[in-house]
Amino acid sequence: MSEEKISSGINKPSATNKQLQWLPLGIILLVATALYLYQLGTESLWVDELYSVNDAKGVPERIGLIRPVYYILLHFWMFLGSSDAWLRGLSVIFALVSIVLIYFLGRKVAGEGVGLIAALLLTLSPLYINFAQMVRMYSLGTALALGGTLALVYTLEKPTNLSFGCWAILRWLMIITAPLNGALIAPDIVLLVWKFRQHRRGRFLLGKWLLILLILWSPFLAILVSRSMPFLTNAFDVTAKVSSSPSTSVRHSFPTILDVIRKLRNFSAFPFPSTSRFLSWFYQGYTLMSVGLLSFALVRKHRSGKLIWIAISAFLPALMIFLVSKRLWIDRYMLFLCPYILILLAAGFMRVWRMQRLVAIGVALVYFLAVGGGIVRYYSVLDRQDWRGIAQAITTQEQPGDAIVLSGGSPSKKMTTALAHYYSGSAPVSVNPKLCTNNNIAAADFEAALESLPTQSSRFWILCGEDFAPETFNQFFGEKFQLQSHEEFRNENFYREDDFLHLFLATPSIANPS
Repeated sequence: MSEEKISSGINKPSATNKQLQWLPLGIILLVATALYLYQLGTESLWVDELYSVNDAKGVPERIGLIRPVYYILLHFWMFLGSSDAWLRGLSVIFALVSIVLIYFLGRKVAGEGVGLIAALLLTLSPLYINFAQMVRMYSLGTALALGGTLALVYTLEKPTNLSFGCWAILRWLMIITAPLNGALIAPDIVLLVWKFRQHRRGRFLLGKWLLILLILWSPFLAILVSRSMPFLTNAFDVTAKVSSSPSTSVRHSFPTILDVIRKLRNFSAFPFPSTSRFLSWFYQGYTLMSVGLLSFALVRKHRSGKLIWIAISAFLPALMIFLVSKRLWIDRYMLFLCPYILILLAAGFMRVWRMQRLVAIGVALVYFLAVGGGIVRYYSVLDRQDWRGIAQAITTQEQPGDAIVLSGGSPSKKMTTALAHYYSGSAPVSVNPKLCTNNNIAAADFEAALESLPTQSSRFWILCGEDFAPETFNQFFGEKFQLQSHEEFRNENFYREDDFLHLFLATPSIANPS
């Protein structure tokens, strides 16, 4: 009896400690939930989010075969609601899953402290909050990337059919969610081949599951290659001249070393334009501090040696994307690499903490000032394109015989149906990208754009871009139309300031009775 009591007394504290172990992660998840849900439906869906809703409505009839996973999930999610906040809630779930996965991955390769700090860094990243609140596939793609890398780590430690199978399935789902994330396959193969170079069973399992992965991906791969070939051909055309015009078929420019370094700032603290010289200097200093932490994490070898696996997973895909084009070197395409960078930053901070506490406290203070500024900026400034406001403005004033022509805001032909998320009127919607551009457009193209307008319409709602203020409108359309009204709507799209879409209501002039 006494032995049972002794045993019970020993086990109870152990169980309590085990429960307390999850308390820090639980607190981080509560903070993440609060941040990700705060103001979730405040801003309008921007153009890419409207495309997501439109594509999800087309499941299974019209959906393409490149990246269907998110749209299939969103299709069923939409059965339960259609508000902007509800639609964005699906991404919130995947973002919270990413918090859990980065914790487990960081803990697995570098210890409990690194896992918790990495989870906190991802939670507080304004950039990640932004994508957690977006009707797009990026938070799902990041979660699948982290899950696949966690399976990879287990596979590197103990190659089994189960670990290899989990790795292959998660990588397959990742690729058909966000194809560019497939760049992670390259470091995976490098690490697996090196690890099992003298392990016959490991090489056999690698070959087997790579083949299965390729077979599963093959139906999607052909379409992906055919649609990507014009971009890739253009990117590697060394004979073409570089041009700033997006409509000109030229060789793409490549990122600079400053573009690369800025990713440390964007991923962790502040992806938005600085509003003052002081803030610019502060964030430049913060970026240099981040470079130092990252270097410290890599130069001082971790005792397990597994941190190098994370470094390879971060930098090899980044290098591959770097060598293709600067047009891919943007935050939403690179988001899947963000957690790996944050794990390295967390490891660098932990090493500073162990060596010099006062320096580590100073680093933490600078970080919280930087990330605090980013979070305040994110929640206090309305950034997303205001398609909700545009649709409401048209709906409240429309009349029979109206037509809507979208030329600004980078809409594709898909917007003619995607705008139906906000606009339920009867006016026909068309996309005419060359109608409202004064960026070296040829006169013949402009005249063709004018002639393509619906001839039966008595009034036109014409949406133009940032350079098309009323003076420019009158300059281009003065002989053709009479301007009735003009309204401005946000078009900052996260990275620009004082950028607007211009909505004009115009009627054909007497000289142009059509």
